[in-house]
Amino acid sequence: MLYLALAQASMRKNMAYAWAHMANNVGSALFGVIYIMLWRAAAHGRPLGAFSPRDLESYIAVGQVVLWLTTFLPPYLGIDRHIRTGQIALEFARPVGYMPRVLAAAAGEVAYNAVFRCLPLLAMFTLMGVFPWERVASPGRAAAVAAAFTMAAAMGLLVQYLVGIAGFWTTESRWARRLYFALAMFCGGQLFPLQLMPAGLRDALTWLPFQAMISFPVSVWLGVDTLPAWTSAALWALGLAWISARLTRKAARRLEVQGG
Repeated sequence: MLYLALAQASMRKNMAYAWAHMANNVGSALFGVIYIMLWRAAAHGRPLGAFSPRDLESYIAVGQVVLWLTTFLPPYLGIDRHIRTGQIALEFARPVGYMPRVLAAAAGEVAYNAVFRCLPLLAMFTLMGVFPWERVASPGRAAAVAAAFTMAAAMGLLVQYLVGIAGFWTTESRWARRLYFALAMFCGGQLFPLQLMPAGLRDALTWLPFQAMISFPVSVWLGVDTLPAWTSAALWALGLAWISARLTRKAARRLEVQGG
């Protein structure tokens, strides 16, 4: 119940700015439109690889929605603020684990984004005729998309948590977030579908965690997902959860040694 309460509190905090976020959604949709126009110009009405012209437009539209579940999350999940102000000592002294509390609060942010960010974008792209609702018409495909989106959101939270917890070993975390964001956008397949990349590079990126946050859920929606992509996403989700837990324990010991 504690974790649910933390998620609900996070949602309520964000709802105070719901109308400002709605205006921000227009900007997000405009970026999607710009990318769609660029791909229309590149395709010239012809298929690119396994993608028809409309598939490319749908890829960008779904990818723009997915970003709000996996990438556009609170920087460092607030961990940097705890470290900078010294509040981290109190946070680790609480009787409930630090990592699950941070992730629960961040999950509330994801839930808020799903309602107040993703749904408005879905409506905008649907009005434009570029959102592929027909791809999730069957219950089986809809369930697969729900599972892929959930896994992608979990991956996004865990990677952001790792970026934040890195603050225990460095005095400056902004470089880590900037590097993460650049890798997520390129290696995740937001700017360029991984399926259109050269075979060797595509195969390498398929086994990186970033593709599981963007390319993977988008591909599942479009029906071009593969077993290796599902396997990679599942293994990375489990692996990052284990790494995050290990680093949290090391961070607690580091805090105790330094007298926190």
